[in-house]
Amino acid sequence: MSENHPHFEIPKDPHKKARYESALKHARAAEAAGKSSEEVHRIFHDVMNFDSSDLDAIPKDPAHQKYRSALIHARKAAEEGKSSEEVHDIFNRVLHGEGKGNCGHKN
Repeated sequence: MSENHPHFEIPKDPHKKARYESALKHARAAEAAGKSSEEVHRIFHDVMNFDSSDLDAIPKDPAHQKYRSALIHARKAAEEGKSSEEVHDIFNRVLHGEGKGNCGHKN
């Protein structure tokens, strides 16, 4: 990405930091794909402002499949009364393909 951007303080909050890193990843991919500067900035902005509670807003393409599944499983775990730590653990295991594949949740 261009070095002409103003200094941006990387968030210290884990959720905000993960969102920022995801936005950078998406913007770099858009830049590598030849998108215009305006498109790259829009993508960065869209990821930074994404509402993870809106499952319908998550693309259903293969690139987002694990993320979508991880959010669904984390939401189900929270609904079942799991602790915040358990919900995060479930999210990360699903996202990184470390689950055992024995849950009853339907995506």
